[in-house]
Amino acid sequence: MTTEDTDDFDIVATNPAAYYSGPAEVFEDPDLTRAQKLRLLEEWEIDLTRQLESDGEGMAQGLDQDDEGRRANDAALLKQVSNWRRRAVEEDMQAAKSTVVGRMWRRIFKGDKAADKSSNRYAA
Repeated sequence: MTTEDTDDFDIVATNPAAYYSGPAEVFEDPDLTRAQKLRLLEEWEIDLTRQLESDGEGMAQGLDQDDEGRRANDAALLKQVSNWRRRAVEEDMQAAKSTVVGRMWRRIFKGDKAADKSSNRYAA
């Protein structure tokens, strides 16, 4: 799948399951940016969650064995999509930690230990 045009990507984003066989295929698509991969995985996760919720609320017509099997498959796929999305976010977080901005944020949130030591040096 190629997403050379924003309009094409927006179409794919409305139903990623129609264009990809699974979340791993999205994650490994070289034609997509990181942001696009995350968006597709998020959209897919939302779609599956809504489908399962509507089925659970009785919005689906009479459930037969095929419907129950589909729900089980959707639940398993939701877990896969969620795991791949989480993996992408964690990789982004790890990459951010190695940047200058990431190191600055870590200092801000964890406290600057070097500054704490220097301020205590003269206290007695």
